[in-house]
Parts: sequence; structure tokens; C-alpha cells
Amino acid sequence: MKPKNHARIRVILGVMAILCFYFSPELKAEKTFQILIVTSSNDEVYRETINGFKGQISASLKTKISELNIMQRPTWDNNVVEQLSPDVVFTLGIESLNWASQKSVQIPIVATMVLKEDTFKKAGNITGVSLSYSMQTQIHWLKKFFPQQSSVAILYNPAENAGTVKAAKEISQQEGLKLVAIPVETPKELPYALEQLSSNVELLLAIPDETVMSVNTAKEVLLASFRNKVPLIGLSDNWVKSGAFYALSWDYTDLGKQSALLAQKILNGASVSTVLPEHPRKVAYTVNAKIAEHMNIDVSNSALKNAKVVF
Repeated sequence: MKPKNHARIRVILGVMAILCFYFSPELKAEKTFQILIVTSSNDEVYRETINGFKGQISASLKTKISELNIMQRPTWDNNVVEQLSPDVVFTLGIESLNWASQKSVQIPIVATMVLKEDTFKKAGNITGVSLSYSMQTQIHWLKKFFPQQSSVAILYNPAENAGTVKAAKEISQQEGLKLVAIPVETPKELPYALEQLSSNVELLLAIPDETVMSVNTAKEVLLASFRNKVPLIGLSDNWVKSGAFYALSWDYTDLGKQSALLAQKILNGASVSTVLPEHPRKVAYTVNAKIAEHMNIDVSNSALKNAKVVF
């Protein structure tokens, strides 16, 4: 073989070796993604959610995770996002989401621990997992607890929840339930609305509503439910502890994992607009056995055994 051919072959082999080295999955440097977790509380449920998020996302991606509690580090707030330049911000709670969304309209935000689905429509860079279950899921569980009941009431402010109630009517009809929608436009109208629980109402389903189901109205609603022996399906564990019969609850570790899966999609190249907000994928529930006894509600042993908490 001629010397020129030898030289040409050596050059070709050298180029091939360089290309193999560059494109080798084992040797190519893996990107480290910067993630900022923003919270407003150190409560146990927040830590469970954060740990679920960290465990899920660190299992599949190389990450550097920073945490910020906005209630503890106010002097660091102004420049922290700019300094860290995160690829994704993970927020827990409405205060943390509001804080993060004010800091940047470009960095993707994955939010959880917020009740209302409309929260994710605040800006184009926000997605996440809400605490609210779909109406389909709520009616499904209502039917599991009360297979014989034929009607359910919802108290709501039309300005806030007309769309939710419309969807509830359609789903209730499909499930063979009559939905009694009771509009309450102002807190002053609530006493009159609650009087209607004494007739033709078998169950009361609470939905997130700032006019009807708030800290200021909770006692009044719970008392009316108790007096009229109309079981209230509450909004949270605290509602059940205070006198609602049951409420759908959450597996907070799984909320974190589910949120991490959304973040992974974004970090792998998906735009936030294509990563749609989700309802919790794993359903838990709490039950108040004392209310069940007071209202003569038959609760199976298996339902009590599988409850997250029984009060």
C-alpha cells in the first residue's frame, strides 16, 4: 500500500475515534439542571411533598436543588432567582407561587399545594398539580359512600363557580344524581341558603368558594349540616376534624412525585404550554366517625380501615 494511502487511513481512523469519543453516552458530560424549591412553611406535609419531588426528579436527572422559605429569608428574596438562574422553580402554596411569578415570567414554574385550578392560568410559564380533585372523581367517591342517595346540594357564588357547577350538573346526571345548586352571591345570603338544607337535600358537597366556604363561614356551614343531619363532604382534613363527614385528602409524597414528573418533561425540552396542569392522581380520604354515628351513616369497616385519618 502506498504511503499516501496509509496517511489517509490514519486520518480517517483518527476522525472516527474523535467522533466516537464525543458522542459516547458514557463519556459525554451530563447536564446538571438547577432547580429552586420555594415554600412558605416547614410543616410536615410540605416536607413530605418536597421529599417526594426530590426523590423522583433526582432518580432520572442530574440536578442541583436549592430551597428557599420566603417567610424566613426576606433579605435574600430580591436577587435569589437571578443569582441561581434555575431551569425550573417548584413552588408549594399560593404565597410561594405568587412570589415566584413576580420574580420571573420566563422561568418555568411547577406549582402545587394550591386549591383552585384557575391559579395555573395566571401566566404562561405556570403549570402544576392542584389540590382539587376533578368533579368526576368527587362524584365517584360520593357514590361510593352514599350509593342509595339520589340528590346532592352545592352552595356556590355564581360569579366564581358557575362553570364548576355546570360541570357538576352534567356529571351528576350521568351518575343518576340530582344536583341542587344553591346560589349565594354574598355572605349575607348564606343563612337563607342554609335553611334549604332542612328540605329536599340529602347531601352537601363543598367546593372551593371564597364567598361560601371560607374561614369566616365554615362554622356556620358545619353547624347547619350538623343540625339538619345533612352530611357535609368537606374540603380538607381540617373540615372533617371540625364536623364534615368526610373529605378527599392527599398523599403529599405522591403530590411531590407527580409534580416532579411535570418538571422532568419541561427539563427534557417540553414547553410549559404543552405540560398541562393535573389533578392529584392518588386519592386519599379522611372520615369523621363521630359525625357518622350522629347522622346514622353506615360506614363499612373497610372504608374506615382504608381512610388516611379517622376522627
